Amino acid sequence: MGDMRKDYVSERFMIVSKKDDKVTDPKKSPYAPGNESMTNPSVLSLVAKDGMLQRLQDNEDEYVKGWAIRVFESKNPIVSIETENSYSDRPFYSEPAYGYHYIVVASPNEKDTFATIDTEQWSNVLVVVQDRLRWLYTQKGVTYVSIYADHGELAGNL
Repeated sequence: MGDMRKDYVSERFMIVSKKDDKVTDPKKSPYAPGNESMTNPSVLSLVAKDGMLQRLQDNEDEYVKGWAIRVFESKNPIVSIETENSYSDRPFYSEPAYGYHYIVVASPNEKDTFATIDTEQWSNVLVVVQDRLRWLYTQKGVTYVSIYADHGELAGNL
């Protein structure tokens, strides 16, 4: 989990991680189909069946197969809803970074990027992001949601 700290030069807040990043086995991508056990269970998996999209989620020991998009909680979140109430005063003002940290895998093909996925897949990604946004804003204590995208070998933070 991280802390929100104030940068007095830029007059902005930033999130600073307290944890060491855990490096996963570079030979296996946790985001690839078949490696779902390397991540937390999905809270939402879109699966195309008979020309329609189904919204499914993983069970404890059973993972959804054939997903087109997968959403799960980060194993190493930078923000958490289980925060320690530790605040500090000036000049090193900080407070707990409260929140939810989800990962959206936009395609089962790990070589796909936002520039290479087709329009239909893009549309499905946006529907999933919209679904998560709506859910997040119903949660107690959530007043701001930030979305970012990254890609590549060192992307994500399980």
